[in-house]
Amino acid sequence: MARRIVVVGGGVIGCSVAWHLACRGAGEIVLVERDRLGAGTTWHSAGNILWNPIDMHDLPILYMLDEVIPKVTAESEQETGWLETGRLFLAHTQRTLESFTAQAEEGARRGFVSRMLESHEIPRHHPLLDPGVLTGAWLNGKVGRLNPADLTAAYARAARKRGVTILEQRNVLGIETRGERVTGVATDQGSLAADTVVVCCGLWSRRLLEPLGLALGQWGCEHFYVIARTAQRLPRETPSFVSADDLIYGREEVGGMLFGAFDEDAVPLEGGVPPNDFAFSLLPDNWEKFGPYAERAAELFPSLKEAPIQRFVNGPETFTPDGKPLMGPVAGIDGLLVASAFNSGGVSYSGLAGAMIADMVGGSAPRFDPAAYDPGRFGARTSDQAWMRQRISGTPSSHYREVNG
Repeated sequence: MARRIVVVGGGVIGCSVAWHLACRGAGEIVLVERDRLGAGTTWHSAGNILWNPIDMHDLPILYMLDEVIPKVTAESEQETGWLETGRLFLAHTQRTLESFTAQAEEGARRGFVSRMLESHEIPRHHPLLDPGVLTGAWLNGKVGRLNPADLTAAYARAARKRGVTILEQRNVLGIETRGERVTGVATDQGSLAADTVVVCCGLWSRRLLEPLGLALGQWGCEHFYVIARTAQRLPRETPSFVSADDLIYGREEVGGMLFGAFDEDAVPLEGGVPPNDFAFSLLPDNWEKFGPYAERAAELFPSLKEAPIQRFVNGPETFTPDGKPLMGPVAGIDGLLVASAFNSGGVSYSGLAGAMIADMVGGSAPRFDPAAYDPGRFGARTSDQAWMRQRISGTPSSHYREVNG
């Protein structure tokens, strides 16, 4: 009898997991989504896929770029909007610039566009940048973006072609167990039996597991970007940018500019999660928090000082104390796995999540080392909400602090 697998959550992670499981012939797979595919955080993602040659996530991102995107696009016959733009890593100081050197050299050694730029060269790649405030930059050519909704649709369509059943508008109310083994999920339209359950609920994963006495090591935070309509329109191929010194990033968006922040002392959500009916929703604008980062962006791009803001996106994201996702089996309950808390990188790491969960469920030798992503790695401290809020508040900014050491 075929193994019955339920994937809970129809965002980019859940859909990737379902497709990867189907590719392995893992069993009878059902994906359950409480709203529509892409709800939660996927729909408002900026869609950047980032790769640093000597980063610990090197191989999973290359897997995403070189294998997953081409394969799922061909199999689903659904374009993802993938566009290789490159990315400028900007430096205000010589120390920051020097921190990029090893990455630039490794990227070039592998045959990718990867080189250091002096400040006067930067406007050739991004016409709105003021080179006078920069020491230089690193141009990483193996970087791009896609449409997260289209990628999610491609995963889902390819999964359906391989026999996956996708149930939308069905809310999972709890995980059902007998003894120390999962037996299925309870939904608002009845129970679904399962030998294996994979929780891919993003912001809601912790809440779903709490009735089992589990405190997953994740917490939701406010997370911002804005879209500005600049007087000078940018070509679609304009490289994206990151300024780790300023904790900001951005890219072209319909001729204008999208820019956001991985802010210090990020605002944690009350209880760590938005309401259950929060689907294609946003939190209120928070200019008091985002304003200083918008000012830093305007120093880099002077035209932003006069550019009207078309949209403020305060879309909560889920973070962990160490900035790495939670992927793998949940200790103490056989057949229960989780793929959650991608620290605003779910699009980039959706391929990794799918491959890793499929290896674990199928009993294959892991293609990627799962040790760093163990869901139980924080121990009992995750039950301490004060500790979680304090640690998670510092996670977003630590991501960019590590870029330049």
